Amino acid sequence: MDKLIKLLFVVFILFFNANNINAETDEFDLPPCIVVTHCVKENWEVKDIDQSFQKIETAISNTPRTTIVEKSPYYIHAEAKTRWLKYTDDLLIKAFPNKGIIQVRSESRVGVGDNGVNKKRINELAYRLITNQVE
Repeated sequence: MDKLIKLLFVVFILFFNANNINAETDEFDLPPCIVVTHCVKENWEVKDIDQSFQKIETAISNTPRTTIVEKSPYYIHAEAKTRWLKYTDDLLIKAFPNKGIIQVRSESRVGVGDNGVNKKRINELAYRLITNQVE
């Protein structure tokens, strides 16, 4: 019984931290990648947080099969459908103005592998940000 209570406590803490990202402050990072074969998380150092975040939002808005489902001044949650089987992946973006960092995370909701889709998504977003090809 004690092991069950400890396990439930750990699950609660993980769930609480993952679902209580304070998008307005630097308080919480995006959740870590647990299954690294279908998840990518990176930190990007940028000079102008607001301009970079706006470019990322525009790029995501103009990406096929991708819909922004939640947005605040420094946080975006988008859902991206894979091309072939239409699986839904979660794309999370969070800016940390005090640190000069934008954190990006892309993860498949199902399976243990993604055939490199999430890494490709993050790389394409970074390329579009760097080259100003946001449309």
